[in-house]
Amino acid sequence: MEAFVWNDRFITGIEIVDQQHHHLVDVVNQVGDMLLGTDKVAEDRLQALFQDLADYAVKHFADEEKLMAEFHVAPRHTDLHIRHHKDFVQQVVTMWKSRATMKNPAEAVHGFLASWLTFHILGEDQDMARQIALVKAGKTPDDAYDMEHHTVDSSANALLHALHNLYGVLTMTNQDLAESNLHLEEKVAQRTSQLTEANLALAAEREELKVLLRKVEDAQSQLLQSEKMAAIGQLAAGVAHEINNPIGFVNSNLGTLNGYVEKLLGVIGAYEKCEATVANVPKAELAAVKAEADLDFLREDVRALLVESQDGLARVKKIVQDLKDFSHVDEAEWQEADLNAGLESTLNVVWAELKYKAEVIREFGTLPPVRCIAAQLNQVFMNLLVNAAQAIDGRGTITVRSGREGERIWVEIADTGRGMPAEVKKRIFEPFFTTKPVGKGTGLGLSLSYDIVVKRHGGSFDVASEPGHGTTIRVWLPIDGPKE
Repeated sequence: MEAFVWNDRFITGIEIVDQQHHHLVDVVNQVGDMLLGTDKVAEDRLQALFQDLADYAVKHFADEEKLMAEFHVAPRHTDLHIRHHKDFVQQVVTMWKSRATMKNPAEAVHGFLASWLTFHILGEDQDMARQIALVKAGKTPDDAYDMEHHTVDSSANALLHALHNLYGVLTMTNQDLAESNLHLEEKVAQRTSQLTEANLALAAEREELKVLLRKVEDAQSQLLQSEKMAAIGQLAAGVAHEINNPIGFVNSNLGTLNGYVEKLLGVIGAYEKCEATVANVPKAELAAVKAEADLDFLREDVRALLVESQDGLARVKKIVQDLKDFSHVDEAEWQEADLNAGLESTLNVVWAELKYKAEVIREFGTLPPVRCIAAQLNQVFMNLLVNAAQAIDGRGTITVRSGREGERIWVEIADTGRGMPAEVKKRIFEPFFTTKPVGKGTGLGLSLSYDIVVKRHGGSFDVASEPGHGTTIRVWLPIDGPKE
């Protein structure tokens, strides 16, 4: 007896999907026939049923996921859709393993497949098909998702209406069959009511989970940012401790050596003055020794080498100090900070990333001390500078500006890179959004920067960008810090 009637509600307009859905409806009807029998379902029939469901899952889910990837269906739909596919497989495996302990395995399978037909095939798969159609019509995947997502009716009335049309029990002339059908309708109505309540509860739980997930993502972002700065702080402290000591005694030794060299050169000069007045001096031999040693060159070069060595030590000390200033190892709390100095130390820390990609132009204005957590703002400047360098193909220019307007200061980083289209620009502060290849970026840099500037410091961003015309990002910050 056919308990489920294939109708237009099942049709997605995608031939391969509809064929597989039709097959599943046939499988559900086969299970319904099993339930009408009085004898326990034989093991070989159960095994054939579960094998059929496994074959359906492998082929159908692979085809659907290939379609969603081909048309770039929005991840907000795709991720949930694929997770439901995995849930289906897991549920089938669980029922197969526990069939021996079930009173009626076929009844459990029938109830599960009825739920699946309702919420997935009549709901999620239809939603997928409409999104694919919109993408084919020229919509972006995100716009297609937004247009269809808000139209999904998850209310009890819509669910009951779908189930009422789905379950079509044929009228039989035999009185016994009519009574059996009536009993079956009562069971369907009972299960429908239970399913409605479960789906409504599930919808509420999903909304709650979305809120909780967002909180978890925010907490993870903050933790990651804190761990980054802690690691930089530990690195800076370690570098300062390990390098400053040898730098100190090498610098001292170079100063002493410079004095010794000057004295030796003075002695050599005195000998040269006496050479002309002293008799019996082997002048030819002395001249040969001087020529071989190139004494005149040595006089000039040894001084130059000592000066260059001292300059090199000074640069190493400056790098260590810039790293400490960047991470503010001993100043992790709110303080009055010079943001121009923070920009300068950050530029020095990321110089290895910038120097091969761009000429850096500094246009710093006069800034008052700003109440802030300086190490966190330096992290923002670093993210913006590195992104600017990575946006430049070949070689270009990065301009760093700062200034004051009223009770706010601003820091601006402009590049001559590729620029961004509007659909990318509006998403750059989303967590985990990135245009970089897999493994090249986490999509957290600008999201963390947004949290630091907007949520922690009460500031804001201005973003100007066009493809082929570079990007300019301006950070606004209140001079007195955020309001309590």
